[in-house]
Amino acid sequence: MWTDLTGRARLAGGGEISITRGASDELAETQTGTMSLELDNQDGVLTPGNAGSPYWPEVRRGTPVRVIATALAGKNYLTQPGFEADDGSWSAVAGAAPASAGPDTGRAKSGPCSYRIGWAAAGTGGVVQCPLYGLTIGVPYTASVYVWVPAGSPAVRLDVDGLAVGPASTLTGAWQRVSVTWTTSSAAHVLRVTTTTASPAPGATVWLDEAQVEEGPVATTWSSSAATHHPRFFGVVTSWPVVWAGLHSTVRLTASDMLSWPGRRGALGPMLVEEVLGDEARLYYPLSEPESSTSGGDQSGYGRPSMTIRQSGTGGGTLDFGKGVGPPSDELPAPLFVPTSASAGLYLQTRIAPLLTSSGATGTPVLGDQVFECWFNTGTPGRTIMSWSSGAPGALDSALRFQLDGTGRLQIAEVLPTGTSTYTVAAPSLADGRPHHLVWDEAGQAVWVDAVQYPVATGTWADRAVLTVGATETGGSLWVGTISHVAAYVRTGGYPAIAEMTDHYQAGMTGHAGEPAWIRMYRLAGYARIPGVIPRGVFSAVSAQGTLGAAPLSHMREIERTEGGRLFADRAGPQLVFQSRTVRYNPTATASVPYASLETGDVVVAVDDQKQTNLVTASRPGGATQRVQDPASIRRDGIYEDQLDILKVTDAEVTDAATWVVNRYSVPQPELRQVPVEAATLGAATYRALLDADISTVIRVPGMPAQAPAPSATVIVEGYTERITAAQHFLDFHTSRADTDSVWVLDDPSYSVLGSTTRLAY
Repeated sequence: MWTDLTGRARLAGGGEISITRGASDELAETQTGTMSLELDNQDGVLTPGNAGSPYWPEVRRGTPVRVIATALAGKNYLTQPGFEADDGSWSAVAGAAPASAGPDTGRAKSGPCSYRIGWAAAGTGGVVQCPLYGLTIGVPYTASVYVWVPAGSPAVRLDVDGLAVGPASTLTGAWQRVSVTWTTSSAAHVLRVTTTTASPAPGATVWLDEAQVEEGPVATTWSSSAATHHPRFFGVVTSWPVVWAGLHSTVRLTASDMLSWPGRRGALGPMLVEEVLGDEARLYYPLSEPESSTSGGDQSGYGRPSMTIRQSGTGGGTLDFGKGVGPPSDELPAPLFVPTSASAGLYLQTRIAPLLTSSGATGTPVLGDQVFECWFNTGTPGRTIMSWSSGAPGALDSALRFQLDGTGRLQIAEVLPTGTSTYTVAAPSLADGRPHHLVWDEAGQAVWVDAVQYPVATGTWADRAVLTVGATETGGSLWVGTISHVAAYVRTGGYPAIAEMTDHYQAGMTGHAGEPAWIRMYRLAGYARIPGVIPRGVFSAVSAQGTLGAAPLSHMREIERTEGGRLFADRAGPQLVFQSRTVRYNPTATASVPYASLETGDVVVAVDDQKQTNLVTASRPGGATQRVQDPASIRRDGIYEDQLDILKVTDAEVTDAATWVVNRYSVPQPELRQVPVEAATLGAATYRALLDADISTVIRVPGMPAQAPAPSATVIVEGYTERITAAQHFLDFHTSRADTDSVWVLDDPSYSVLGSTTRLAY
């Protein structure tokens, strides 16, 4: 639930909402976006820690905050007044959904579409709602909509927030306008439609068309000119101070967008470790402790006891932490098991507390299905990898055991007091001296070996109390080789997905080398607990980052540089946006602002060497170091050198990336680097276009002064600062020359001019 605070915002008398976003130019990194504003707190409800506040406990640092600007094209505040295109603004209420709801072409008052609701045969049949934004507080508004109610279907009515209720419809088989009038108490309300019947009959429906929300106490002629809502900022509060001027209290909020999240974490572990933890392992022993260690610790966060070394037989054998090698991409050590025989040597064991699938204290089962995982490497068949047992004494014990048979094939044994059932998996021999990955899925009755699925008819297991690694539950069949990354999960509602855990094989073997750049960005964002990445453009493959070792944002910047793209926070939600370099190829202007409409106190067309680069030395991990230059530029201006270290997968791609830089920046051209505009004073279409403008949007500035290098300038947005007050909406765009990103197109009249627009891209 969002709480509208517009009425508390100080937007007059020097108050404003201030927003920063993006970068200063195309060679600078995008920065964390920020937002600040001042809110009235005279009643104290915005004081952090005030348990009496109706907003408690969300009055705190870290709470989400967003800014939305509404632009009208007429009098109608709805974004979907005629239901001709479904923008998602009308939706079912969670917990009170009708049987169906959505655009329909079967009946309409105007245009080809209306909105059809099929009522559920329970309660009032459901509720459909539409959020309203940008209203003026303390002013009467009227919402109206034409409804067609078939004979036998219940009457319908409108309400606002479930409080201001309008009269019900009275006709069937004809279009009738229903409305509701209320006085706004906030800049945001919710318009709702429902029935007046306690339980509609099955099949009951209604059609809606020509909806309108307008200022005033009565419904007037319908306007099809839709409003638009423009997200300006989404982030979380970073500072919430309470301040006073005499006895008048305000709070001055400062917030940062989601690009701040990946910079908060410290150094990441290897990809494999991050993915095991990110998939919420309930038990996790990487076993990557250094030499001289005598135990392995749990890193799941559930505080389980360490695994300790146990002796089997009369003595002998070694188990040395730090002496073996685990999966190749993480470069972590693993314990090396070297017994003197199958019955004499050392192994690891721990008692699992708390238990995976019970509360531990009462034995009450916890819902969920178990998944076990580990990595191993051996050249000796016929030995046991690990065993999960009940810990009961002697013959009463039961266990789920993972082992290799005499030929090296994987076996799973179910050991019960009544006997043992053994399932041999149809995988090739795993005693080949290579690393292998194992995932067992209890619910799916399957085992995955090196990301390949094999069916196995194991049953349901609960309350595993003892984990033994490198031996049977009784210390027999001792392992020779390495075992690492032992983990267990409890799946509920299909989460975590088995596909996520089998994907750990690529994390451990290759560090996900060769995956598209946006997938890598999504993966890295997940390590920082960012819920998603929105990709835009066509992306290249990137090489491995298996070991990681720095903050998430540092590795995300590596991918951004490799792709030659742009990473920034979404303005509408908690995702990041990742643009490939192709987004900017041959850009087309989507907004036009004449020079005369600019705030022209200090407009500058820059001509300097700030961005000049005529020599690039480029390299990639494990590849060649190469140089690309523009000899003519060097002879004329001297050397302007740059170093390009990127995660391309081939040397040819490295050369392409370096050539692209030199082609664009070896000869500086005049450019307009600022476009300051008072957007709210312009026409509705221009205002909306400027509100939609974001990083990589192209703006055309015609009517440049006679002294300018050209009669118009076409620029691409790199970032902006924004100030919103009661009467103004000022935008100061940081821009760069748009044609820097123009690329050659065969036989095109604009992009195939020899010596002018024949720049090759990659």
